[in-house]
Amino acid sequence: MTSSAPAIGSSNSNAATLFATSTSTGKLGLTLKLPQLQNLCKRDPASYRDDYDAQIRRLKSECGILALSPSADPSPRLVELIQFAAAVSSGSYKGPESDAVADMLIGLLLGSSSASSSSSPKGGKKEVEPVLLQSSAPALSLHRDVRRACVSALILMRNKGAIPPLRLLELFFRLMAVVPDKALREILYRHVVNDVRNINKKGKRDEKVNRSVQSFLHRVVSSSSSAAASPQGDEGEETASAIASRRAVDMVCELYRRGVWTDEKTVAILASAAGSSDSSVMAKALRFFLNIEEKMADDKARAEEVQWGDANTINYHHFSKKTSKRIQQVEKQVKN
Repeated sequence: MTSSAPAIGSSNSNAATLFATSTSTGKLGLTLKLPQLQNLCKRDPASYRDDYDAQIRRLKSECGILALSPSADPSPRLVELIQFAAAVSSGSYKGPESDAVADMLIGLLLGSSSASSSSSPKGGKKEVEPVLLQSSAPALSLHRDVRRACVSALILMRNKGAIPPLRLLELFFRLMAVVPDKALREILYRHVVNDVRNINKKGKRDEKVNRSVQSFLHRVVSSSSSAAASPQGDEGEETASAIASRRAVDMVCELYRRGVWTDEKTVAILASAAGSSDSSVMAKALRFFLNIEEKMADDKARAEEVQWGDANTINYHHFSKKTSKRIQQVEKQVKN
């Protein structure tokens, strides 16, 4: 059971600090700050489960308050609770608890109904285009600090394996298509690219996930043609689809250039983009086919140059302890 601690210090410090009183371990009157509780949950999840549940209830009540006025300045407690819930649930309580926290954060960004529909069926094909074109008013109305806190928390949970990659990919593409915050869009884009690169590291390449992500990106690119061909009555929806398609083409080009995806399906995505009725999407794909070999050759030459420079750099161990072995290594490098 948890309760608030007495007021300590100034009101500003009180507003930015949360306390939890631990009674589950028999230590009555022990007052914990959230970072301390996070550490204890990591060490002994079973003993501090009640304290964790109490903080999740606080988070739910804060989210309920935020829903009444999404654009208002958020309470410092909300951002701290979001970070706490993401870190602890994805580490100590991975499973239904982490899924519930992820649903709550996605619900903040997209609205509860949108979040429930996006968590969706594992079996069967799901149409992605309506998801991309759907209005994301909750994300636009949220305060930017809450938006960034939710995104950072979801990225943390994904890095710990608590969220499947495709679910976060769909969410981030929806946000990239509508959120006006340029810095946040870049964070979303960089995470998706790095996540796909990590999935394809040597020894851990997951072809099933690759196929799912490539199929999703292919449908995103194809959606730009249908959006451009549709009537101009709803200009906002067309713009969102075009933005998502451009980012998808940028992502596929970068992954091909880095040697992550070089298969036929990747080329098929870009071929589909080259035939798009959206001029900007088509131009990006055509530029890829015209000079991708030159860019990859330049990257390879630059990498070899750096490698050659490193190989020819003599380490004199200026700031290391001078041992006989290191002296022999330096002399050998100088002779060669």
